[in-house]
Amino acid sequence: MSKNVLVQFVCVAFLLSAASCARLPIDAAFQNLQVSNPADTAMFAVIGDFGEDGPHEEAVAKMVAAWNPQFIITVGDNNYPMGGTSTITDNIGKHYGDFIYNPDAPLDKRCTGKATTDKVNRFFPSPGNHDHYTLPVMRSYTDYFTLPGDERNYDFTWGPVQFFSMTSGAAGTLPQQARNWLKDKAAQSIAPFQLVYFHHPPYSPGPHGSSAGTQLPYSDWGLDAVVCGHEHFYSRVTDKAAPKLPYIIIGNSGNDNLYSCNAHPLDPDKYTVNICDNERFGAVKVKATTTQMIFEYYTTDQPNIPRDIYVVYK
Repeated sequence: MSKNVLVQFVCVAFLLSAASCARLPIDAAFQNLQVSNPADTAMFAVIGDFGEDGPHEEAVAKMVAAWNPQFIITVGDNNYPMGGTSTITDNIGKHYGDFIYNPDAPLDKRCTGKATTDKVNRFFPSPGNHDHYTLPVMRSYTDYFTLPGDERNYDFTWGPVQFFSMTSGAAGTLPQQARNWLKDKAAQSIAPFQLVYFHHPPYSPGPHGSSAGTQLPYSDWGLDAVVCGHEHFYSRVTDKAAPKLPYIIIGNSGNDNLYSCNAHPLDPDKYTVNICDNERFGAVKVKATTTQMIFEYYTTDQPNIPRDIYVVYK
């Protein structure tokens, strides 16, 4: 039987590496980037609400690069303010180009970093509301990234974790078809862990509040963690009806505007806000084996010491 515990842990970051995404043509054939990594471990980063080119995004990107993660997932708002083509390179590729392999992007948007050299994509976003504002809706996003499936709701497996990236739209709703897809995929999964990520948090004390349109029986469906963004802070919330499943919000990875942690207080009889940090900019590092996933939250002002750690045991 699984259990979750909070532990204290210190981890030292490693040498920085630079990202690059140049406006240069690349002779690279399109590849199906569904990942299946047979290793029994994985180490990855989670960022959210990051796509605003500036010093805070740059600092988070350098901190993440220092971890040398195998890949990065995002929980939306990758490209402020309108999700447009004119801003996508500066907001994303400039900082994370070493992780992006996008051979089917327009020639002037293709990245030229390490992921392209290796021909292995290591950047798996989910879209936020700001990524929906361009017309046609999400065209810049889908043209830029090279992702599995329909690029909106897709899954991939890396090491011991199966990931489900979903689109909660501009208003914060997971459509019924996407819900059915997640339920069926999770039921079929043979990976030790299943993690779902999207933009609008089911439960949040922030100014946007909880998104009823993303509240699903994730624990009953076998999911081990729900990771979201939208609120510009870091928080970890527990639903007391399903206490083994963490709801993690990471929305302070670059946007300058940090949000209140108590704009819409959650009912303390039903939910526990274990932590909420709206004073710093940061990202989450996750280390997974076949028996545990360790979530560590780091901030740019103190990048070598985690401010929150949560362990999901299988």
